[in-house]
Amino acid sequence: MQITDIVSITELSKLLGKSRPTVYKYVSDYESGNYKAIPHSVRSLFDKIMSGETSKRGVFEYCDHWFAGKVKEEKGDGKPTTAKEIIRLIKDNERRLDLGKIKSYIEELLK
Repeated sequence: MQITDIVSITELSKLLGKSRPTVYKYVSDYESGNYKAIPHSVRSLFDKIMSGETSKRGVFEYCDHWFAGKVKEEKGDGKPTTAKEIIRLIKDNERRLDLGKIKSYIEELLK
């Protein structure tokens, strides 16, 4: 079994918010056992795929949970969400948010 048996590189690229060359590198590193070169969350996804116990839907659900912030989502008006809008939302709701968790989540995604 290969990672691309479940989901294509193009789909992974969109789901992870990474370029196709980056995803190809992650897949290559995973297949050669160079796990340190892959972000933990991506490696966990690949492990899940390679276990054979997940469907394409499972891959999409995992990515929706772990990588939702990576893909620019469209608002109701058809325009992509911008970083400026997200920063404003965080500032407006600073007291209600766990900023430590948000910071840790972003740092993990950027690895």
